[in-house]
Amino acid sequence: MVGTSAVSDSERDFILKGVLSTIKEIVTAQQFDMWFSCLRVSSVTGSSITFVAPNSFIREWLNSHYNDLFSSAVYKVLNSSREIIFSTEEEVFGQLSSVSFAPGEVFPGKRSHEENYTAPLYKYYSFENFVAGPCNRLAHAAAIAVSESPGLAYNPLFIHGASGLGKTHLLHAINNILLSKHRMKTLYLPCERFINHYISTIRTNSWDSFRSFYRNIDALLIDDIQAFENSQGSREEFFHTFNTLYNAKRQIVITSDCPPESIAALEDRLISRFKWGLLCSIDNTSRETRIAIAEKKASLWGINLSHEAASYLAKNVTGSIRELEGAIARLSREEKITKNSIALDRVRKIVWELSGNKKYVSIEKVIKAVSERFNVRVSQLQSRCRTRSLALPRQIAMHLSRKLTRMSLMEIGGYLGGRDHSTVIHADEKITKMSRKDKNLHITLQKLESELRK
Repeated sequence: MVGTSAVSDSERDFILKGVLSTIKEIVTAQQFDMWFSCLRVSSVTGSSITFVAPNSFIREWLNSHYNDLFSSAVYKVLNSSREIIFSTEEEVFGQLSSVSFAPGEVFPGKRSHEENYTAPLYKYYSFENFVAGPCNRLAHAAAIAVSESPGLAYNPLFIHGASGLGKTHLLHAINNILLSKHRMKTLYLPCERFINHYISTIRTNSWDSFRSFYRNIDALLIDDIQAFENSQGSREEFFHTFNTLYNAKRQIVITSDCPPESIAALEDRLISRFKWGLLCSIDNTSRETRIAIAEKKASLWGINLSHEAASYLAKNVTGSIRELEGAIARLSREEKITKNSIALDRVRKIVWELSGNKKYVSIEKVIKAVSERFNVRVSQLQSRCRTRSLALPRQIAMHLSRKLTRMSLMEIGGYLGGRDHSTVIHADEKITKMSRKDKNLHITLQKLESELRK
C-alpha cells in the first residue's frame, strides 16, 4: 500500500489513526494530549514516514523521547520497519501553511486554500490545566465566561500581557470549549497568519473567498494582534471583519503583548472597538503562583515534586511560564531515566544547566550600576529615605537584582534599606509593568542588564 511516496490522503489518515491508537494504549492521557494529539502524517515512502508537529519544541521532544515508541507503532500498523522522521508545519509547508484541527480530530484528507492560514489547536491547553492566581484571575474568569456564553458575556474579550504568561493557553481553552460543548464553527490564528493571508489575497484577487472565510464563523480567536502595527491594509480589512462579526453577535477574542492604545499606528476606531467588551491584563506571576504552576505542571507529567523543589524552581527559573514548563520537561526525562524520585540536588543541577551556566551578577555590582546611571549615591539607594527621586532607581535596583542575582527576596530587601520581601516583589512587578508602556525605561533596563552581564 505504501511502497512509494505517492500515498493518498485517506491512506495517510489510516496510518495516523493506527499509530496514534497504538500509542494511546501505552502513554497516559495527559501525555497523549500534550505530545501526540496534535500530530499529522505528511509523507510515507517505502523507507520512511514523516510525522509533522506544530512546532520545533514538540518535534525535538518526540525525537529524543519517543522515537522507539513510534518505530514499534509504525511496524505494528504497516507490518514493516520505517525510518521515523519528525518535522514541523513550517518546515514541511512553509510559514504560511499550517493546518488547523480540533483537539482529538484526525486530519481530514483535503483542506481549502484558506484553511492553510489557520493554526493548530491543542487539547492540552484547557482551563483545568491553567493555574489561576492574582496575576491572571480576571483574564481566567473572563475566558471561562466567554466559553460558557459566547457572544454574550464579554465581546470582544481583549487579553494583554507579556509573552509566555498564558494568553495563548486561554485562547486554546476557550476554543476547545466552543468546539466540544457548543459545536461552534471557530477560527483560531496568530495575527501574522491573517496578514499573510491578506497579502496572498492581493496577489490572487480572491477577495470574496477571503472575506467569506473570516466572516462566516461563530467565533474568531486571534493571537498577538500587535503584529497589525506594520500592516495598514490588513488592519482595514480586519476592521470590517470585526464589524461584521460583532454585529452578528459572533464571539471575538483577541490577545496582545500590550494594551490597544500602546500598539503603534493602530487607528482610534480599532482601539475603541477593542474596548467595547472587556479589556484585561495578565501580569507577571508572583512566586506563589509560580510554585503552584510548577506543582501543577509536574502533576500533569506524573512527577511527584516536593514543595521545596517546586519553590526552588519558582525562585530560579524566572523567565516565562514556558521556561518553567521546559524545566519540568527535563525533570520528567530524569525521572524516566533514573526510575527514581527527583532529588532537590538534581533540580538544582537542571536549573543550572538550563541557565546555560551563566555567571550571576553580584548585588553590589547592580546597585553601583544603577547609582551611576541615575546619578545617586549607593548610600542613598541603601537608605530608608523614600523621596520620589530615589524611589524609581531603588525599584529598578530591586528588579535587576531579582533577575540577575541569586539572592533571595529577603536578602535583596536587606541590601536596599532593610525592606521586606513584599516590597521587592512590588518593585519588581511595578518596573516590569512600567517598562512595557515606557520605551525609554525599557531601553534603559536593557542597557543596564547588558552592561551587568558582561
